Formats: sequence, C-alpha cells, structure tokens
Amino acid sequence: MTIKELREKNKLTQAAFADALGVTGKYIYLIESGKSNLSKKLSDKIAEVYGEVIEPAEKKVKTAAVKAEKKAKTTAVKAEKKADKAAADAAQAVLDAEKKIDKKKRKARSKAQADKPAVEAVAEAIAAPVEAAAEAAAAPIEAVKEKKARRRAVKPAMNIVIQSPLGGEITAEEIRARIGEADTVYVRVDQNKAYWVKGDETGDIDLW
Repeated sequence: MTIKELREKNKLTQAAFADALGVTGKYIYLIESGKSNLSKKLSDKIAEVYGEVIEPAEKKVKTAAVKAEKKAKTTAVKAEKKADKAAADAAQAVLDAEKKIDKKKRKARSKAQADKPAVEAVAEAIAAPVEAAAEAAAAPIEAVKEKKARRRAVKPAMNIVIQSPLGGEITAEEIRARIGEADTVYVRVDQNKAYWVKGDETGDIDLW
C-alpha cells in the first residue's frame, strides 16, 4: 500500500493526513507525486497511527535538478562535438584553399620561367638588326651602302617579325621608321616598348 492509497482509504485530504502524522501537507504531496521518498521515521509513524505498512519508497525518480543537469551535460557535449567538427571543417577548407592558391602560383611561375627565355631570345634577335639599322642611318653614305649590302646578304634577318604575346606584329623596319635615327634601340616585347638612345637623349615608343 502507498501513502496515497492509505490517505484515500481513510478519506483524508493531504492537509488532514499530514496533521495526523505531524508533518506538512507539502511533504505528503511531494511523497505522493514521487518527488520525495518516504523516510523511515514517517513510515514508523504511519504504522503506529494507522497500523499499516507503507512501501519504503513511493517512486524513486530523479529530481528536476538532476534531470536538468544531465540534459545540460548532454547538450554541452553535443555542442562541443559540433563546434569541433565545424572548426575542423573550417581548417580543412583553409588548407584546401591554400593548396589551390599554391598550385596556381607554381603553375604561373613555371609558365613565366618557360616563357622568359623565349621572350628574351626574341628580344635579343630583334635588337641586333634594329641596332644595326640605327647605326647605319648615322654612318657616312658609303658606310650605309656597305651596311645595306651586308644586310642584303643576310636578308632573312631583316624579315624578322616581332610578335606580341597578345597577338600584335611589327617589323624592324617599322620600328626604325617610327624612331628615326638613333644610336641604340632596345626592344622589350614583354613591356610592349622599344627604348632608344640618341646622344644624351633617351626615349621610348609603344610597339602596339
């Protein structure tokens, strides 16, 4: 038999039942609702007053505080795991992004290194006939004729066409026509410029 069954058997309210046992009505309510356990002292008092043996415990349940604490711990563990996963995912995303950037940089450097010798070779090949043409323009007529004769002997060198990495083209004769007489001419295809030196003067022109 439980306390509630004993109280209802005797048709008593919780307050009247508590008065008969010398305890508070709230204590009786807590025992009946399973929020508190029946003490041995009260069990003995019930046996004395009503001659009934009450079960040692109405209902053993965890208190709201214990339940709340367990729930809070579970929630905290889940949140911690979720935060750890989010942090790991973010770190992996950063590593992946850095790898992609490094790969693009390495590819760009490799291409630049591969293109550099070709660009320099073209620039050097073009610089020689342009410089020769400039020197010939400043030399005496006989020297110019001699230079022209030599150029005719190596005519293929004067037919070199300079190509821009972007697709434009220009010949050595066109550069000479645009610069005029000069002591030295330097062609930089990668900078889209032809630099010239004439006495103490210097300047440049855009190739394309």
